[in-house]
Amino acid sequence: MYVNFIRAELLPQLISLASKYAVWWTFKPDSLLKSYLNDREIYMEKYFRPDELLEQVLNILKNSTQFSNNSVIVLNDEELQRVFNTYFIHVPDLIQENLLPHIVPAPEEISHCLQDKIMTDNFYVTSPVDIIYKDPSSVFWLTPVVDFAINKSTGNVNSWSKLLSVFTEFCTTNNEFLTRHGDTILEIRENTFLNDLFDFKFFHISQIETILKSITKFLGRKNGLNQSCPLLKHISMYKQSSCNKFTDVLMFIDDVVNNNNNLMPYVPLGLHI
Repeated sequence: MYVNFIRAELLPQLISLASKYAVWWTFKPDSLLKSYLNDREIYMEKYFRPDELLEQVLNILKNSTQFSNNSVIVLNDEELQRVFNTYFIHVPDLIQENLLPHIVPAPEEISHCLQDKIMTDNFYVTSPVDIIYKDPSSVFWLTPVVDFAINKSTGNVNSWSKLLSVFTEFCTTNNEFLTRHGDTILEIRENTFLNDLFDFKFFHISQIETILKSITKFLGRKNGLNQSCPLLKHISMYKQSSCNKFTDVLMFIDDVVNNNNNLMPYVPLGLHI
């Protein structure tokens, strides 16, 4: 179950982000470009991405120079001529010819750390809800009102299959809170505390699972991917570094599955289907 999710959804996003945030630069100490930017109150972080510097430089060039055409810039500003040591800039070669002389690559360890941090900040893939329901190690909590009606106690947690079985039996056999009309229609009785929870009075037997999903919340999984997918190889997309909060990639994927969903505990009053 999880392998398809990793291959189809998680890996493509990770690979895209890893590529986007792989390269980091810092200015040479004697960079005229750094001085030029600082004199105009444009301050780059100590370590920055190429596209961040490119954006700042292009903004300056567009506002203070003349475009001969879409690809060639004529530098009329003498200070810019000194910064780039040229009278003309060919835009497609701007990074290679005009920016690289002013920078050095960030140390590898720092690049990895910055890459991990920004990937974590910008990464989001919705966890596979259908897999969460199918995973026998997933644990679900039932809203206390319904839990008490069924079990005469609260705080009970179960797997989805067990909870669905218990709730289905309750809906089809309980006479205190529900009235059955024929084989398929169920009525929530008035003057019961279940009546206050729902905005509907009648429902079809085929809607039992839909209703259950509205009154349960996912608490997590007893088994991580190490137990669920023992043959799954680690994916070395997140490099080990001192700033990485995940000790291995499977731990990161477990975090995505457990938290990137809307199944966490909160059940409002006035539910409708």
